[in-house]
Amino acid sequence: MSTQRHDATATEDTDEMDIDSAEPSVPPPRPPTDPNTDSLAIVLRDSPDWLAYIRALQETDVVILLTPVVIPVSQNPADISDPFEPFGRALARRHARIRHVPYTSRNGITSTHLGFVKRGHVIILCFAVSRDRPLRNEVAEMTFAISDNKPCIVVLCCSPMDIDVAAHFPTVIQTAGYSPPTLEATAALIFGENLQSQVGRFGGYSGANPLQPGVWPVEQWNEARDISRVLDLWTTCVSSRFAIDQQTFASLLRRPGYAKHYVVRGSGSGDILGFCATYLSYADQAGERLIASIAFLFVQSAHRLRGIGLSLHSHAISQLKKTRGVVRLQLGSTFPRILYGPPLDIPLNEAWFRRRGWQVNREVSGQGRIVQDLLLKFSEWRYKEDPFPPTTPSFRPCTQADMAQVLEIVEITCSEQAKMGWFDQYMSLMNGPNVKDVVLGFADNAMVATALTYTPSCGSQISSNLPWAGQIGNDVGGVTCICVHPSRRDLVLGGLLDACVENLHDQGMKSMFIDGIGEEANALLKLGFRQWAQYRDIWKDT
Repeated sequence: MSTQRHDATATEDTDEMDIDSAEPSVPPPRPPTDPNTDSLAIVLRDSPDWLAYIRALQETDVVILLTPVVIPVSQNPADISDPFEPFGRALARRHARIRHVPYTSRNGITSTHLGFVKRGHVIILCFAVSRDRPLRNEVAEMTFAISDNKPCIVVLCCSPMDIDVAAHFPTVIQTAGYSPPTLEATAALIFGENLQSQVGRFGGYSGANPLQPGVWPVEQWNEARDISRVLDLWTTCVSSRFAIDQQTFASLLRRPGYAKHYVVRGSGSGDILGFCATYLSYADQAGERLIASIAFLFVQSAHRLRGIGLSLHSHAISQLKKTRGVVRLQLGSTFPRILYGPPLDIPLNEAWFRRRGWQVNREVSGQGRIVQDLLLKFSEWRYKEDPFPPTTPSFRPCTQADMAQVLEIVEITCSEQAKMGWFDQYMSLMNGPNVKDVVLGFADNAMVATALTYTPSCGSQISSNLPWAGQIGNDVGGVTCICVHPSRRDLVLGGLLDACVENLHDQGMKSMFIDGIGEEANALLKLGFRQWAQYRDIWKDT
């Protein structure tokens, strides 16, 4: 991520991008001396709640940063750098699309600035104000006039004892000048990061602060070295429901050719501060389209808000997008399914993920819709056959001779209902002993439904891809990847699940786990299932 600095006046004959020689050479504003004010940046007002808007930006939204051409902080005549460039870089570490456009006091907002403002979604307008450099109200008025009511955040780099101009603007942030640490603190404040105790105090900055957000080196994990510490991190970040033994955890992460996992280490200790697990899986029968998954991304609680999660996320997404054929990015994973998506019982920084382009709180598939894992004790199964069905469905185990038709039904379901990765799970059973684990449903002598069952010890690929049934207990089986013809769903779904219960019961199971259930959860709860876990279904097509 990087900010783009645009010389807005390059096309304006009357403007100069050098410091305006006609303006007084005044030093940068001094930090406030008010003993009751000890923050580098504070919010004076946000009556329209525009800061909440900027903290929930879409990945494609553009932020326009308008800054004055001023004397560098160093006051060195040979220093021709823009003092506000660190501000642009600090914002760009938090949101990729920052367009930095300086303006001069002489010419203010020009037609070039107008073009940028029209294309932006949020405007950040900065002023450097002192007794000798009054606020240019006409610059603010022009910016607000052309902004079409877009969020416009005014940043006043000044001393509160010198001026009192904040009343004119809906959203105002006041800073202690425009030194690099102050601008870093301002960027953190704009994006809602609680870094007040980390970025310093007015007048107390003494060099680089190791706790400031930044870009961290990311490296691939080493299983032999890292597995126990990654499992410790997992255990501290998830609820006890997702407790897992090291052998199973390692087997889920160990998928040569389909998995890459990344760590950020402490510079001195080498301890793992953050971990990100990623997978690739086939989306359909053709084997050309891929789903890229960030299965989970965790950072040690004591090291959050320092850029570790962002560094891992940015690196992982960059690597996944380089893979030819990726059509979807997912939070969570398909197969192996460690977590379907972010669990509801783990706090999620929604604004952080929205800034990365993920929609996380809408009842829409891929944008935060709730899906559930359910658990049924066979003693609580309440299914009753319809005594007067329009036609009598039948159910039986699959044979090798059925597999071609099974795969055809699965392919249609995957295509019509976007069930990514299901085809591969069925295909893995072809010509193997576990084909009998597929339960088939028939109506009017036609195959209309399929379901995959498994037990902890069945030896099929599906049991190693879905770990939670076996982690709950050795007598817990599972059913997954249920495909039913839409016109026959009401007729056969209950009977299909009843056949799965019977199949698993005959193998000594006492409970049945079913994963990734959406709108049908309420109907299954009435049949005796109980909620085991809830997730947000989050993905985006590339």
